Amino acid sequence: MAKDTMQAVSQAEQDARQAVLRAKEEGDQLVAKAAQEGKDAVAAAVKEAKKKADVLRGVARADAEKLHAQSVQALEETQQRLKASAGDARGKVVGEIRKIVLGQP
Repeated sequence: MAKDTMQAVSQAEQDARQAVLRAKEEGDQLVAKAAQEGKDAVAAAVKEAKKKADVLRGVARADAEKLHAQSVQALEETQQRLKASAGDARGKVVGEIRKIVLGQP
């Protein structure tokens, strides 16, 4: 009977060691799986962030081109107004110079 008890205790210890080893292996597998899932999640987030950045960059580029076109048009309009104003002033100046030089009223 003592021999049976000793064998039972020995078997119980061996079963316990096996259970601990299995638990450790399962824990290691869970940790590895969680680490991989974390890497995958980060990679997916980076990919999504790059997509959003590309979209925002495109919108910003389009806005910048639109503003540039508006600025060019405004500059051209201002130049035309200044040229017209200069032409009007030139005629007045020429007239005033003639009055002064030729003594005409």
